[in-house]
Amino acid sequence: MKIKTVNNYYTDENTYIVYDENTKNGLVIDPGYKCDGILKAAQDDGVNIKYVLITHCHYDHISDMEHLREKTGAKLVSGDKASINITDPDINLSYSGLGYELSAKKSDIVLKDNEELNIDGLNIKCIYTPGHTNCGVCYLINNEKLFTGDTLFLRSVGRSDLPTGDGDILVKSIKTRIYTLDDDTEVFPGHGGQSSVGYEKKYNMYIKD
Repeated sequence: MKIKTVNNYYTDENTYIVYDENTKNGLVIDPGYKCDGILKAAQDDGVNIKYVLITHCHYDHISDMEHLREKTGAKLVSGDKASINITDPDINLSYSGLGYELSAKKSDIVLKDNEELNIDGLNIKCIYTPGHTNCGVCYLINNEKLFTGDTLFLRSVGRSDLPTGDGDILVKSIKTRIYTLDDDTEVFPGHGGQSSVGYEKKYNMYIKD
């Protein structure tokens, strides 16, 4: 498995390209801005984008989602609530963030909590982690790489004061769904640098025992 990061400087959002090095088939997680940059990064490695995964509904993580679907034919994958929330500009915050309404089509594939998706050498497990939004999920790939969206950051957590957010639920999600994973599980957040579950359990001041 190989992972490439495309940082969307406008909101400092991380888009991830994850693929199997043997088959070159892969996926994109949270395509914010710079669709052309995402495509170029994939093409540079000869990657075939088969799926687009989103961790939650906010505009900075889905802005170029429809463009990417159109250009690659990739199927959109999300949790159940995100499939609905991405269609609502009031909840995806596009009007306030972009200055226009972004209303996306519903997901092609809706994953339930703990449901898995397999792409060649990639096993993707969907873990429901509401709190930042009511539709937040994390994706655990091959039981070693965790893509957390805006649920968990390096020494921080996502804000919970936006529509459908809840701080208590966010803390519970992190404690019960993320901190229960192996300490050496690598964390790839939606913003900022990478981390690990063990590091966050030790140093993240926002999550106390």
